[in-house]
Amino acid sequence: MTQSIKKGSKYLLSLSLMAFISACGVDGNTGANSVESGSSQLVSATVIEDVNTSTMLQVVQSSIDANATNAFGYKAVKIVYNTVGENGEAVEASGLLVIPTASTEYQAYLASLGTAFSVSMINENHGTIFANAEAPTNVEVYNGLPDYPSAVVMSGYAGFASIIPDYIGYGDSSSSVHPYMLKKASARASVDMIKASIKYMEDNGVVLNHQLYVSGYSQGGYNAMAVAESIENGALTNVNLMGVASMAGPHSIADLGDREIDATHTMVYPAFLGYLADSYAYYYSDINLSDVVVESDTEMYHNLFDGSKDEFAIHAGLGLSVNGGFGYYKADALFNDTFINDYQNNVNSIERSKFVENQSYSTTWTPKTKINLIHCVDDEIIPFSMSQNAFNDLNATGADVTLSAIPSSYISAETTATPFVHQRCGEVAYGTAITWFDNIRQGKI
Repeated sequence: MTQSIKKGSKYLLSLSLMAFISACGVDGNTGANSVESGSSQLVSATVIEDVNTSTMLQVVQSSIDANATNAFGYKAVKIVYNTVGENGEAVEASGLLVIPTASTEYQAYLASLGTAFSVSMINENHGTIFANAEAPTNVEVYNGLPDYPSAVVMSGYAGFASIIPDYIGYGDSSSSVHPYMLKKASARASVDMIKASIKYMEDNGVVLNHQLYVSGYSQGGYNAMAVAESIENGALTNVNLMGVASMAGPHSIADLGDREIDATHTMVYPAFLGYLADSYAYYYSDINLSDVVVESDTEMYHNLFDGSKDEFAIHAGLGLSVNGGFGYYKADALFNDTFINDYQNNVNSIERSKFVENQSYSTTWTPKTKINLIHCVDDEIIPFSMSQNAFNDLNATGADVTLSAIPSSYISAETTATPFVHQRCGEVAYGTAITWFDNIRQGKI
């Protein structure tokens, strides 16, 4: 479920098979500032990079498509904005807004077709991170080059404006505790950044067509569904929500708990389970961390997730150091036996009820927007059943939902550095998502 293990090639090299994508959507821009509350969301904006089209073409040719003849420059902007945390507290959060800029030649080409360059948006929700250094705004400025992978692909290559929240608990809100896999705050943080980003772009002369797409991988796939439902329920009314690509999302945390919170089960990636336990114990007064985990020093345990440590340090802190903590320990090395027994045998357990409450989509929701659930069939960290079951639920409502099952033969071979299918699947999943978005953008589907 982590971003750090899903990074394969730096810029998602499977996209090299894609043709260069048109950046113009089929819906025209109204030309009017239209964000009802964007000014209250936007606190500040700082340009952290301004990369010209020739530089981006070199990046695209070296990292994505050697035969590319065009690329978009981009302006990377750190957005600081107001949002609301899990308990209703005011939070100043941050995120990365990446705005594509078209070359003079490309704008002339569009003019010859009788159209102009206008920008569609993607709200991209990243996978789990542990260290604050991995927050999108921090990664983008790390070495002064276009460096955040999905931003390079979505904006520099495909020409979408990328709206990528750091998430509460990271970036400028690092003093807050990240509400990990908590639906309400997760959706709100992304929606409020979309509002602030649109406000910034409209105030700075970016021509928007107001098409919005939502994507995310792993935790981000969970968030993408929560964001889409929130928007369809009225949280954002000035956009045309065109498509949702939820990749490898753990949609039912309760079902995931059935598999993972079992003394006979070997945890593939304990850090994310430890993070889940800490987040829910912190934000729910009726869950005590000492009742859930083996570790008796709960203050030390909580501090493992303060943004200063990566997964290896977290595993070491949890006493799970053999093989880096990956795929070696049974669940009872992390969770205490009483908690495991209660979760497995008590349908009314407190934790189970909270997990059900935080499913990524409501059982009463009938989506109006196209949804693509993209998942590798052999994912060992987030099982394919997460997307299969979500597809069954949403399909039963009459939703326009697609299940894109990716076989292992489509992904790169295992290496020492990339041992997990979940890690290697990201490249193909993002290629699938962006191609699907572009087909919608061009009116092909």
